[in-house]
Amino acid sequence: MATDKQMTLQISTRQIDQYCAEICAGSANTSRKHSALIALEGFIVRHTTTDKYSELFNQVVDTIQRYAEQTRAELLSEYADKLLIALADRDRTGLAMIHQSVSRNGFDQLLDQALPKLPRNQQPGLKQWSDRWLLDAESKARLASGYPDAFNFKDAGVPIDEYRAMTELKRKLTRL
Repeated sequence: MATDKQMTLQISTRQIDQYCAEICAGSANTSRKHSALIALEGFIVRHTTTDKYSELFNQVVDTIQRYAEQTRAELLSEYADKLLIALADRDRTGLAMIHQSVSRNGFDQLLDQALPKLPRNQQPGLKQWSDRWLLDAESKARLASGYPDAFNFKDAGVPIDEYRAMTELKRKLTRL
């Protein structure tokens, strides 16, 4: 089998629009839809040679990006709902899962959406909870490291993903 042989793929804006619609209709899992659209965009950008940056190329990529932006908005909405529950329940594991699923900026945006939805009287308690947990985690990590200015979260038994999420939460709540 010759692995260097190439084929030509031709696609119109209408066809890519139809394919993107099929991707979005084909799964209830928003994350899968979004991932498929991002992969499709990457494939088109990577493997287009002769028509790269032509009007048609830009239209095809713009079409994919339009669908991807819709799924991104759906994902952020789903994560915001989950974040609100994790915050209300003071669920560090849930908080860390959401933090790992999005960029730092995305997590910041989610906090911007979720925090105002919490009852005002819960926010100071949330800040105290994050402050206390981080102080305890850092104290354990310092002791485990053997050095006063270094942390060893692993030996301290502090999940680093939870520490990162709680640090971001504390940073956001510091304004309170």
